[in-house]
Amino acid sequence: MGFHKRYINDDQVIGLYLDGGVDAVIDWYTGKVDALILSGKLSEEVGLLMNVLPFDRQGAKDKISTKIHNASIKKGS
Repeated sequence: MGFHKRYINDDQVIGLYLDGGVDAVIDWYTGKVDALILSGKLSEEVGLLMNVLPFDRQGAKDKISTKIHNASIKKGS
């Protein structure tokens, strides 16, 4: 039995979002993983918003989408 950890940084989050939208990002955070190791302000903020998903899925998706969209514009993607 292994322990599966996933490293997530801001560039990955933006790339996933640009390629597959907010659902791809959510799947990456919530897929078969035992621990997330987040690196960067954006990846941490998205991680915090994942806690809202079970209670307000659409609201959380909208906030995640907005955060990533704004970060990608700042980055020039």
